[in-house]
Amino acid sequence: MKKQSKNVKNKPGISGKDSDKYFRPESKEELVKILEKHDDELTVIAGGTDLLVANYKNLYKIDKWLDLNWLDSFKEIKFFDDKVEIGSMVTHERLDKLDQIKEHFPVIQEAAADVGSPQIRSRGTIGGNIVTSSPAGDLLPPLLVYDAKLKIISKDGEKIVDANEFFTGPKQNVLESGELVEKIILPFEDNESRGAWVKIGKRKALVISSISLALNLVFNDDNEIIDAKFCVGSAAPVPLRIEKAEQNLKNKKIKKIKIEEVAQIVSDEISPIDDIRGTAAYRKKVAFNITKSALQEVINQ
Repeated sequence: MKKQSKNVKNKPGISGKDSDKYFRPESKEELVKILEKHDDELTVIAGGTDLLVANYKNLYKIDKWLDLNWLDSFKEIKFFDDKVEIGSMVTHERLDKLDQIKEHFPVIQEAAADVGSPQIRSRGTIGGNIVTSSPAGDLLPPLLVYDAKLKIISKDGEKIVDANEFFTGPKQNVLESGELVEKIILPFEDNESRGAWVKIGKRKALVISSISLALNLVFNDDNEIIDAKFCVGSAAPVPLRIEKAEQNLKNKKIKKIKIEEVAQIVSDEISPIDDIRGTAAYRKKVAFNITKSALQEVINQ
């Protein structure tokens, strides 16, 4: 059999690399140049676990793709004295397996372990979960209770946005055309903290949450609560901080918490809807029960 000549005219080049419909930057500088030229025309793909499912019948209609999978800087996790910076392309699987995340941000680790299946966790990214901005997104409540900030880049430069101000509605956020989430910044807590994560769905695996709750309490040396963060998912148009419950817990000793009182506050403060995963009344009742469970878990720690 004859070998094919290296000079055959129809020999393909590097697949996709030079296409005017598909871009895969390998550096931040290259990314910015692409955004300068095409920022309002690009469909961004990270892990693809949300995007491909949402568009599987209409993929041919997408004109230009921006593939972030070749950006190593977006996959970095860097630890500093006062914070950790997590690249938006870091997968749920890495968050689940990393000991430092489990040590400092256990609620994030538990939520990452609850996402989908092993296949989805190995592809789906923390940035994708954030930018999809579903009220049921598993990582969103944990990020809010740890006071996360998001580093956003565009052709015009960089800015930092508080995660509490990022989400504006169901699958809506403050990102404008041509803006990308580059990093998630989590500050370290100097004092002892204890947290809990509870997710309720219609089955035990591969489930979108009917309701979820993230809790983080910070204590002083006298075992008194000096800061409290409550956030409920799938119970409002955006991940919902329960500030009334937070205020109820502050300045109390751990054994002085009135669990049922706080649980009732959470149930009263949420504004769920009826949908395929549960009724509003069901979610309010479950919110009461999972708040009790989360507080009891923290007390037992």
